Amino acid sequence: MSPSRTLRCRTVAGGCSRLTNHIRDLPPIIIDQPGGLPGPDPAHQPLDLLLAALGSCLAAAIRTGAVAQGITLSGLALDVEAELAAARMDDAHPPPLGFDEVRVAVHINADAPRDALAALVARATLRSQVASTLHDGTQLSVALSSLTEG
Repeated sequence: MSPSRTLRCRTVAGGCSRLTNHIRDLPPIIIDQPGGLPGPDPAHQPLDLLLAALGSCLAAAIRTGAVAQGITLSGLALDVEAELAAARMDDAHPPPLGFDEVRVAVHINADAPRDALAALVARATLRSQVASTLHDGTQLSVALSSLTEG
């Protein structure tokens, strides 16, 4: 098994509900989590980016698998959607939050039999780090750190 590596993101809360995320030396990603707060039109919300991450990771895995199998893709698009139940933040016992189900429709244009494409998608789903994180579950640890500046 190859050694693990640590990925990092620093999220800094700004005015209203704006969040700025710093990842490596890339341009910051702005996210908005309005949650009923007044303010400007929101940027992408966190769960929007989760769906985008899943679609992007699956698409990359499909492309990689296609190359490995000698399948030429002339078109690839993924429709990723999920239902999100609305829950008030002040509920004493809120229902479970997040997605109940995520659905991905993969549209492939390729000169290959349908069963080969279905196998390609199934294998890519197993090879996608984001899909594996979602369907296999991941231990999550959230703790208050000591106070820091900036």
